[in-house]
Amino acid sequence: MITQRGLRAEDRPLIAALLESVPAFTDDERAVALELVDVTLGQPSTDGYGYRFVLSFQGAPGGDGAPRLLGYLCYGRTPMTQSTYDLYWIATSPDFARSGVARGLVSTMESEIAREGGGLVRVETGSREGHGAAVRFYDAVQFTRSAVLADFYAPGDDLIIYTRRVAPARASAAPSAGEASARGEAPARGEATARGEAPARSDTRPPGEPALYDAAFGYRDYAAERDFLLACARRFGGRPVQRVLSWACGPARHLEAFAELGVGCAGADGSAAMIAYAERAAFARGAGAGIRFSCAELDERPDVAPVDLSFVPLSAIHQLATPAALERHLRLAASLLLPGGVHVIEATHPADLTPSGVNRTEWTELRGEQSIDARFRIHIERSTPDRVVPVTLEVVCSARRNGGAPRELSSIRQEVTWYIPDLAGWRRVAERVPELSLVATLGDFNVDVPFEHAAAWRLILVLKRL
Repeated sequence: MITQRGLRAEDRPLIAALLESVPAFTDDERAVALELVDVTLGQPSTDGYGYRFVLSFQGAPGGDGAPRLLGYLCYGRTPMTQSTYDLYWIATSPDFARSGVARGLVSTMESEIAREGGGLVRVETGSREGHGAAVRFYDAVQFTRSAVLADFYAPGDDLIIYTRRVAPARASAAPSAGEASARGEAPARGEATARGEAPARSDTRPPGEPALYDAAFGYRDYAAERDFLLACARRFGGRPVQRVLSWACGPARHLEAFAELGVGCAGADGSAAMIAYAERAAFARGAGAGIRFSCAELDERPDVAPVDLSFVPLSAIHQLATPAALERHLRLAASLLLPGGVHVIEATHPADLTPSGVNRTEWTELRGEQSIDARFRIHIERSTPDRVVPVTLEVVCSARRNGGAPRELSSIRQEVTWYIPDLAGWRRVAERVPELSLVATLGDFNVDVPFEHAAAWRLILVLKRL
């Protein structure tokens, strides 16, 4: 289990050991990093301008053995500015490279900044070889290179200044978990509320399973992913986007983001209960009039008009457990795309089917007095030579009141079989569908990050309708 918390006195030796394990840091850099720890522990800030720390651990306190420090981040408000923050330091254990630890730390920092009203984040790094991983990381997570000062640190070692603007948090108009549970929906796959805020009223009734699945994936940034999909259409397609189709749409959070821009939307999902949930949720937020839903699996043709852009989010494509099923899906996608349109598939990174990959994750979403704990696992020990593997998702909603022990309200446990091709396998399937051309393989929600990039953590395929 991966947990995050702030800085404590007993963390100093853990941070020192972590810094020693990162070869890219010089002795001077390690000393400066520890100086910020000592200042924070010795003189805690009371004016809001001190150093703030987020630490990521494997293993919860009270469990077997001591929690292991996976990484940490240090940031703070920039003095004499209204809403600017500096990201002073981020470090992760080399044993957990490409595991999402650094991304999780940045996400937590941005969530805190959003709650304070948003602002500009600034980070400085060097261009020398030892800092190459940092440069690749900030490029991959879509920080902007705002300035470069040549030879700043030393001849040939430039200062690179990255920035990123964080929007203020917005209140959610999502239906409460209790309202969803009263309708008794059945389990289904889907997407989650992009913001993960608490329901509008305090409610400890158990959420229905579509709502529970929805809430578990509260970390998704649907507006940013919508913008990425539109960027794929601009970069790799050949027509403006006026209509989109989301396969395996779940609660249709991506489609709601498209509807905000006035784009015509269609959503297909194999669960009638999930579609009913998505329709109600979309209408509650004012987006329902612009979305048409159809009940269809990934290898069935939905009843929708042709579109300019279609996509399959959140690794749902892997539920098609054979190359033949993938081929059927691509043929259907091609039949619903207008010439020059693009089909985007968010797939699991093939390395996650290996021991060095990210094949198990745990996370928690808080909604008022409800705690939603999720565990996802790819059972690589049971995978076949054909890259077919069982995966499980467990989501438990618990109520916490008056400091008492959590009480389970509802849960989901799903085990399905996935087929996770490597890149060569994807190419072979795509070649059997001549109406589509595989025009890009990306490693992140960024059209400038190829799959071969060192920071790649997904496999995102972009296919163009010829």
